[in-house]
Amino acid sequence: MAESVSYRSVVMATQYASWLLAQLLRVRYSIRSHCPAGFFDRDPGHCLILTANHQTYIDLGLVMIALGYRRFRALAPIRTLGTQDFRSPVLEILKPVIKIIYKLEGVIVLPPEEHHDRSLPEKLRGMLVALHEGEVAAIFPEGEIHKKREPPVGEFAPGVVYLHRKSGAPIVPIATWMSDRRWPRRRCVVQFGPPVIIPGALDQEAGAVWLRDRVLELYTQAKQGEPQ
Repeated sequence: MAESVSYRSVVMATQYASWLLAQLLRVRYSIRSHCPAGFFDRDPGHCLILTANHQTYIDLGLVMIALGYRRFRALAPIRTLGTQDFRSPVLEILKPVIKIIYKLEGVIVLPPEEHHDRSLPEKLRGMLVALHEGEVAAIFPEGEIHKKREPPVGEFAPGVVYLHRKSGAPIVPIATWMSDRRWPRRRCVVQFGPPVIIPGALDQEAGAVWLRDRVLELYTQAKQGEPQ
């Protein structure tokens, strides 16, 4: 079902406010971004899937800051895929507040783990509707925060490939690298890749591996471009 114009206006206003609030992260992080030449120099149009690795709870904020205001404005609203099954006891306690934030931000929520239908079409129906309406989707295909140092990017779930092929939306691979040194400010590099189309000869599982390899390449570029 299509969303009302008034609700979309609320989402837009909330996301603009969140982008401004996220600038406070610059106090703690030294954030740099690298984009391909000509990347988003003009309004790229909508219906894109932003796909990034997932290291911290603030990854989305870091990516939005790295986009810069002009690019963020061209893409907004950005519809993020979120979970309602939290592993952290603290997040579970804060669940009612998180649900309100989700609603205001236009987050599309995965069905709960106990839901009888956890198929890809059911889990990603809301995201697919948003993409068909020309909006931008943001997804972290690792599904949870990846805490291992090696490999630095975890396995990707095939859902992003399903969205990509059902919507026809190009995927923008994104890698976020953070320095081991945390003080006085932790360095963060967000490396954007050019929009890609996953080769049609690959099935969903193989397509997810292919996309992960692209993000891993970007992660390596981001890391090599910074002093250790």
